Amino acid sequence: MLPDELDAGYTVLLDKDKITVVLKAPTYKSYIPTPPSEETFVRMVEEFFSDAPYVAKCLWRDELLPAKWCLDYDMKHVYLRPMLEWRMELDYAWSMKAGSLGKGLKKHLPAALWAQLASTYAGAGIEENWTALGRTLALFRKVASEVAEHLGYTYPLELDQNVTAYAQKMQHLPPKPE
Repeated sequence: MLPDELDAGYTVLLDKDKITVVLKAPTYKSYIPTPPSEETFVRMVEEFFSDAPYVAKCLWRDELLPAKWCLDYDMKHVYLRPMLEWRMELDYAWSMKAGSLGKGLKKHLPAALWAQLASTYAGAGIEENWTALGRTLALFRKVASEVAEHLGYTYPLELDQNVTAYAQKMQHLPPKPE
C-alpha cells in the first residue's frame, strides 16, 4: 500500500538505480472522504453548535476579533467545511477529492449552496456579523440535515433550535454597557 502522498498520484522522473520499480501504481483514492460514522456526524454537529453561543456573546459585547475567529474559522472551516464536503460527496457517490481548505467546493457544490455559503461572510460590522451568524446556522442546518437524511442519521433538530433561539435572544438584548 502506498502512502497517501504517493497514492494521490506520482510520476517518476529519473530512476537510474531502478529503486522505484517496486512501487505500486497509484489508486488515486487517497484524500477522498468516506461517509462519517453516526458518532462522528453527531459530534461535528454538537461541536458546531457549541460555538454559536460564544460568537453571540462576543458580538453582543462588541468583541469583533474573537467573534470573527470563532465564526469564520471554527464554525466554518472546522465544522461547516467538512459537512459541505460530505454533502458534495452525496452527489459524487463518495468518489471526489475534496481539496485542502475547501478548494474545489465551488465547482462541485450546487450553485445555490455555494451562493448561500458566500453570503455567510461579512466585514467588520457587528450587525453584519449577526447576519452572518444567522446565515451560517441556517446553511449548516440545511447541509447537515441533507447529510443526515442521506446517511440514515437523526439530525439533532432540538439542539439546533435551542442554540439558534439563544443566539437570536442575545442579538436582541440591549447593548452591553461599557
